[in-house]
Amino acid sequence: MLRAVIISPDVELSTRLNEIISRSGRVGVTKTIDRYLVSYELERFLRANAPQTVFLSIEQLPHAIEVLQGVEHYLPGCQVVAVDRGCDPAVLLDLMHLGVREYLAFPFDINAFMATVSRLEELLERKPAQVDTTDNVFAFLPSKAGAGTSTIALNAAVAAANQPDNHTLLMDLDLNSGLIGFMLKLENVYTIYEAAENSNKLDEHIWPQLVANVSKLDVLPAGRLDPQTRIDPIQMRQLIGFARRFYRAICIDLSGNMEKFSLEVMQEARKIFLVCTPEIPTLHLARQKFHLLSGMDLGDRVAVLLNRSQKRPLITTQQIEQLLGVPVYMEFSNDYRGVHNALTAGREVEIDTELGRQFQALGYAMMERSQPGRLAASKKKFLEYFSVNASTTTELTKA
Repeated sequence: MLRAVIISPDVELSTRLNEIISRSGRVGVTKTIDRYLVSYELERFLRANAPQTVFLSIEQLPHAIEVLQGVEHYLPGCQVVAVDRGCDPAVLLDLMHLGVREYLAFPFDINAFMATVSRLEELLERKPAQVDTTDNVFAFLPSKAGAGTSTIALNAAVAAANQPDNHTLLMDLDLNSGLIGFMLKLENVYTIYEAAENSNKLDEHIWPQLVANVSKLDVLPAGRLDPQTRIDPIQMRQLIGFARRFYRAICIDLSGNMEKFSLEVMQEARKIFLVCTPEIPTLHLARQKFHLLSGMDLGDRVAVLLNRSQKRPLITTQQIEQLLGVPVYMEFSNDYRGVHNALTAGREVEIDTELGRQFQALGYAMMERSQPGRLAASKKKFLEYFSVNASTTTELTKA
């Protein structure tokens, strides 16, 4: 079934068009709008609804042409069907020069409509509409409760959001003990429950009301504790599918309980960050989860994040990698005071701390971007190995 929208200031024309579309059974109208949209509104409208076909009223031709050009720019491959009450040959010729090949005149004929749909299907099969979506979906999976996954997910999301042109969403899917809203001091906001309940009718008007904005980051917190309510995997698929069209990066904090909707998230994710700490019980559970994900053909997406690493660990990184059977992707230092201060302030860990810089590095690695100043810092660190101060000289002389 073709996915379509109708843009027409003529309400009666839209009503009659909807009737014949319904009779055909071959087109699904996701949205009907009764005015011509300006550029930024049109972009949001097309991203939200991702139509394959736009039925466009041409009664106000200059405005209709602006919409037509916007569709071509924002959604290449989307087919436009001109709709009007009359049939002016000069207007049709102008539309043909602009690339419009289909036209429907009122009163609508079912046979003519079905023939139009057949041609549209053939065109879209050869050249599908190109909806701009992101594959930067990152799932943060704790090996064990208390491993610090929410702290990492929050700070990584902030680090991603602070990068240029990198609109980022953070979703808290730990329905049992989600902390993202608490960590950011969010109050009286909508939650992941409302987003899931509206997943089949999300649009450019509903979505901004659902998400909370914290600086450059959009957030969907877990909200209330409700053991009786669960999110359906289909709702999660719809929710992520919608978000892919609006964001460059999507970070999702999971509970670690491996619910069906969590498994759906990990199927959608480009990278699954398995968070563990250097403790035997946590590492044991991390290994179990890695084997489970490997059995689902997701093992190649797993990257281990070692949290609360220590200078002189009882279990070395090499031993952890041998135990898990997968390399440690990144390590994060144990900075209890820094995390405590961030929680108290309701914000991310300070960037000028060791832990803050590690979170920044993760954010840039996720987006496969070079971190500003990283090369200079690396050179400085390398040269420090060769610096000889007075105390070092004295020790060498004594030796």
